[in-house]
Amino acid sequence: MLAFLIILAALVAWGGHLAWRWKQARDFAPEVLAVRKASGEIPEDVTEVEFTDLYLRSEGPRAATYFFACAVIVFGLLGPFVAGFNQLWLTFWRLSGQSPVFETGTLIHTFSVFLAFMLVTIGLLAIAMRRYYALMPPTFKQVIRDLNGGQS
Repeated sequence: MLAFLIILAALVAWGGHLAWRWKQARDFAPEVLAVRKASGEIPEDVTEVEFTDLYLRSEGPRAATYFFACAVIVFGLLGPFVAGFNQLWLTFWRLSGQSPVFETGTLIHTFSVFLAFMLVTIGLLAIAMRRYYALMPPTFKQVIRDLNGGQS
């Protein structure tokens, strides 16, 4: 139970830090806009709302948000996954003659749970990163180029 609370506290702290970073990026966008307008890099007709949205897409902690979402999903599914894996393990153990080597709690069982959970976690991260790169945000240079009508 203590480990559960420690992990939950870590996730809450991580989520709070991530929310603070998003807020910080949102608050910083008007300053960037003012500096870029003053230097002539961005046209004067670009609104603060429009620029803030584009700035957050390119400079917000998007990848960290994907990792956080995966961590929350993994944390939430750890218990049900292990319970389901153990039920499946017990079924095969009983069907195979109940060898003491493969009884739940033995080294091979514990290692198998670990391997299965790591494979599921890696699969989840692969799906998340595939989605991240499929919906890749523009770089800040691309945002400025697009705001200038496609010219550098």
